[in-house]
Amino acid sequence: MTWIAVVGVVLYAPVILSRNFLWIEDRMQSILVRVGRLGRNCDCEGFHFDYESYEQPSPPSTIHPALFSLEDKISHGGQGPSNRTPIEVCTDGSKINDQTGSAFCAIANEAITKTWKAKLSPANTVFQAEMLALKAAIEWANTANEEVNIWSDSESSLQALKSFYVKSKIIQEAQMTFPENARIRLGRVKAHTGIKSNEITDTPCEGGNHGWNSSQPFIPKKFPKETTTTALTLAWAS
Repeated sequence: MTWIAVVGVVLYAPVILSRNFLWIEDRMQSILVRVGRLGRNCDCEGFHFDYESYEQPSPPSTIHPALFSLEDKISHGGQGPSNRTPIEVCTDGSKINDQTGSAFCAIANEAITKTWKAKLSPANTVFQAEMLALKAAIEWANTANEEVNIWSDSESSLQALKSFYVKSKIIQEAQMTFPENARIRLGRVKAHTGIKSNEITDTPCEGGNHGWNSSQPFIPKKFPKETTTTALTLAWAS
């Protein structure tokens, strides 16, 4: 190969890469529009995207502002569980090697009284797993008829619960169950603090298949973007 040919390849290579990048971006945006906006199923490079599986913005919260006092019931001090409250509950969500899970554990009188674990879709996020665990713990605490402290190491989840302007369905569902019981309080606990209930829930992805939870969160809309980008890049490279 002459030096002229080498120079030609070097100069033309960025043009080829730019064209392929535009092709990938165009295909990806087309899929996002079909699935996210038009509500249509779509197939791409062996992946099937069912629009009904993906999260859609929910209407504004239906909780009356006068009843929305969640900020007073959620603390961020990180003081952790104690023996002064009849029931202490720790929640957690995690994602390990494409395995996503949620869990909570309740302890009363230093004895485990309730454990709950659920396996989510690999497409679900850690935030969704954390929020699902909080929602499940709140629903269970509403049946306890005692004072319950629910602890989470997810600052973002607790902040989201305090927000009145949210469009996520799973956050709204957790908010709707929370005001029903004035004896429930939420707080933040640091991860890996040596607390028994927190250690039990710290690895919800481990311990085998826990089964699919009936209220599994919808898949985030960013998942088709990430998946199609990878698939189209591999297709172009091959």
